[in-house]
This record gives sequence, C-alpha cells and structure tokens, in this order.
Amino acid sequence: MIHVTGKTEQGASIVDLQSWFENAPPAGGAAQWKDYRSAKELARAWCDSGSMECPHELKEALDRDPATRGLTIEQAVAEMEIGFDEFRGGKRNADLALWGTASAGHRVAVTVEAKADESLGPTVQKQLDDAPIDRGSNIPTRVERLSCGIVGHSVDDEIKPLRYQLFHALAATAKLAKTTDATHGILMIHEFVSLTLDFEKFTENANDLNKFIQAIPGWETATLKCGDLLTPIQLPGSESVPNDVLVSIGKIRTLIPLGSGGRGNTKSA
Repeated sequence: MIHVTGKTEQGASIVDLQSWFENAPPAGGAAQWKDYRSAKELARAWCDSGSMECPHELKEALDRDPATRGLTIEQAVAEMEIGFDEFRGGKRNADLALWGTASAGHRVAVTVEAKADESLGPTVQKQLDDAPIDRGSNIPTRVERLSCGIVGHSVDDEIKPLRYQLFHALAATAKLAKTTDATHGILMIHEFVSLTLDFEKFTENANDLNKFIQAIPGWETATLKCGDLLTPIQLPGSESVPNDVLVSIGKIRTLIPLGSGGRGNTKSA
C-alpha cells in the first residue's frame, strides 16, 4: 500500500475515495468531483483495488525506460502545490505528485496531469494579454523565464499559440525532481476516456500537447501516443526551470464503460 497524503507531504492520509475528496478536493469542489471526469477518476484509479495502489497503466509506462523501471513509490501527494518561481502565484497544482527509487537505483519524480476532455487552459498569448501590466504584474517575466527554460528562447510567434499550462506543468515536474533528489522527472498525462467525452476537445488536447512537445529542443519530431514515454532530455534551463535533471513526458489512458458508475471494469488502451 502506497502512502498518499493530501496537499503536502505532511498532509492528512488518503486511504479511499472519500478521504481523497475530503483531504485533496479539486479546485472546483463537488461540482468537479463527478463520475467520468478526471479528478474523481484519477482518485478512483488509485483506490480501485481497495487500497492505495499505483495504476497498472502508470507502472507499464514507467517500465518502458530502464531508468524508471520498477519504481518503488515512497510517497504520493494529491493536489500538491509545487513552486517554480519566487513570484506570487508561482505555483503549480499537480493533480498528483509522487517520487521514489527505480530498480536501477535512479531517483524518479512524477507529476500526473489527469484529463478527460477538460481544456488545457489559455494559450501563452492569452496569459500575456490578461496580465495587469499597469499594476506591475510579474506574469510577463514568469512567462519569459518558462519559455527560455523550456524551449530555449524568448516568447515569439511560434510560442504564443502554445498552452501555458503545459509550460508550468513541465517546469514544476523538473522542480519536484530537484526537491526530491531525483535524477529523472516525468510529466505523465493520464487520460480518462468514456462515451461522455466531447471528442473534438479530446482531440484538440492531443494536438496541443504534441505542438508543445515539438517546440522543445530534442523532441522536435516527437509525437506522443498512448503508452509512450518520450526519450529523457535536459531542458535548456532558466531561473524557473532546472536544467540538471532529465525530464520526459508520457501519456497513459484508462477506458471507462458507461454504466460502470466510474472506473469499475476498465481496461487500458
């Protein structure tokens, strides 16, 4: 059984679906905690066996890389805040963060981003446009650091259409690796698929993820498919993004039959 807590390493223990919601509810609260939606289905994926266990989809993806194979998870934290810069609001809420040691001895940190068909959020352009410049916003500096640290150059017309959420998700993954003494940091997208989805939105998310990946040096020709784990790379780095850990992005998927009341009787694809 894996030790899972809510919000922080010292947070209240999570042992089942109810305690997950009580101790690490999604930002939208009960309105977001619904069958077939990502927040509840991620929790169910970890609680479904009757104890807190790593979903087989995640185990199988990590086992694709010898460096992360056979990961023994020391702790997992639901809805963990991970700081990536010194400015107010410079934190990433990971749906789930976990860390441990792989069979080969490497320390590994993982942040999990759960998605059904929920949006990947605003673009970099939108984030900049909405910044209250007249009140001395730090958002332009934050975005510039993230861009330089992840794609290796300042924000330009190729970067502006990309999803801002993915920048701070990857930056926070690298930060988590640093703070847990890990050599490898993995951003894992966990999709939950049912016939309740808006498949146009689902496809848009997949396309946006690949556009982001292909903007990163070393992954220019990569396309992330279900079950994939990209070849680890070192990011260019900046004040907000560590460049001395190896990072990767992966994608896993759980299929949820209608009428199951959630994740029961699922299979992966």
